[in-house]
Amino acid sequence: MINNFCHFTDLIRSFYLPKEVQEKGWEPSKHFTPENKRILKTATRLFEAGVTFEVVHNRAMLEIKFKRIQVLNWFLCLGCIPGFKFFQCRLQMPQFKATQTTECVLRNLIALEQCHYSDQPFICSYVSLIDSLVNSNQDVSLLVDKEIIVHELGSNQELAEMTNGLCKNVVVTNNYYGKISRKLNDHYYCKWKRYMGMLTSVYFRDPWRISSTAVGIVFFVFAIMNFLRLVDLYKPKHH
Repeated sequence: MINNFCHFTDLIRSFYLPKEVQEKGWEPSKHFTPENKRILKTATRLFEAGVTFEVVHNRAMLEIKFKRIQVLNWFLCLGCIPGFKFFQCRLQMPQFKATQTTECVLRNLIALEQCHYSDQPFICSYVSLIDSLVNSNQDVSLLVDKEIIVHELGSNQELAEMTNGLCKNVVVTNNYYGKISRKLNDHYYCKWKRYMGMLTSVYFRDPWRISSTAVGIVFFVFAIMNFLRLVDLYKPKHH
């Protein structure tokens, strides 16, 4: 269990830590990896590439997981079928609730880690991840729509500016989400998976698009069959 807190801010930090770390402590080789050289793509870019953002409850704020089955996620478009979720690449995130005091709390937690827990940058890694995912109000709108983010600020743009400002002048050499970031980048830079993701977002995003796409495919097949029948009908007969 986590104990021996420096002060109240340290106690708040402990509530945000992953359950495994709270119960068993942390291990540098297990929980942290060197900072990625490639910057993580934004939420909208990842979504366009077929990554599904899924809100999860009853988890600590920092318990973010990336779920995928390596072979099946080559066929992302099948994930739109009810009951076929295992075809999806899912980034599972607890809900991030932003209020008027959130920036103040996070800045204090970041300062605490920089001073006392530079080798355990859990909060800094989390804020860095959110900063990478959110770069514009479109990214915020997507995450709000997926219920990953709930905020009481004036606008989505205001939230984007807040998250982007939190990591300024913050140095993080080890990243708690390094492995997840690498997997997300590997997914994004795989052209086939990106094309499958684009196909899904354009033609299979919701039931209405699925039904219209299915009708279009049926009409196309009938048109081809009718064309071949006409070609066969007017083809010269050889006696």
